[in-house]
Amino acid sequence: MTETVSLAGMTETPIVIVVAQRPGPSTGLPTRTEQGDLEFVLHSGHGEFPRAIFAPGDVEQAFHLTRMAFEVAQKYNTPVFILTDQFLADSYRSVKPFDLDELKPIDPCAISSVAADPHLTYLLTDSGISPRIFPGMSSWCVKAFSSQELVVADSDEHTQDGHLSEDLSVRVSMVEKRLRKLDGIKHYLVNPEFTGDREPDLLFVCWGSTRGSTIEAAERLRGKGRLVATLHFPQVWPLAAGGFLGKLMSAQETVAVESNATGQFARLIRRETGFHIKRTILRYDGLPITPEYILARI
Repeated sequence: MTETVSLAGMTETPIVIVVAQRPGPSTGLPTRTEQGDLEFVLHSGHGEFPRAIFAPGDVEQAFHLTRMAFEVAQKYNTPVFILTDQFLADSYRSVKPFDLDELKPIDPCAISSVAADPHLTYLLTDSGISPRIFPGMSSWCVKAFSSQELVVADSDEHTQDGHLSEDLSVRVSMVEKRLRKLDGIKHYLVNPEFTGDREPDLLFVCWGSTRGSTIEAAERLRGKGRLVATLHFPQVWPLAAGGFLGKLMSAQETVAVESNATGQFARLIRRETGFHIKRTILRYDGLPITPEYILARI
């Protein structure tokens, strides 16, 4: 149903989509787990428009990253994905109570920029963010934006006031407007979590729910005297090489740990940074990756 993703990208509608991966193609193994949909989610939809993809590694990250996903979607009016999997979606465990006092509520009626008169649904701005009008909301919103303004939205390419257009200069301006949002989204980057020895002989690279097993496998190897570290990515798009490339280059050897057959995240890192993770530990039989599975292959 990627037409819906494209529609949200074109109409600049904030939406959070949760994809809990299982083995494919088709229904595959419907009750098993996998990490095979990263490239699908990254490229879902027609054309080019900004998005963010979070991949929580445990229950705590699932809570906080989901809240961040709504914040990013609301601020930048674009699709945001939570990429989890059957293993994490079906698991449960005891956790410390979440500290909610420091979390500000996400106001879906917040003013993103100054509204124009008449209202321009897709006003060209330096940030790519256009002002929004919120029908049927609180009196605070009515004061912020006149409730008498007409809002026009179109799933085709459109002018600033929302009307369909095939003017080529308009097309270029709107594509660039939407893509400018990615610069703002990068301010919400969640850097990968590094644990272990600072200059390791062996560095495990993982993302999503493989976090716990990979960290435990590294701990066991350190217990045997090896210099080992783990680099876990709770956000897989966009990537900023400055936050992790140095750690990849400082290790004697890097190994990607993924629950898919082709090392999708390792390929994405190489595409974005040029760094080639030559060795992979992959699992795609439907079972979750365990520390024992990693250790048997290292």
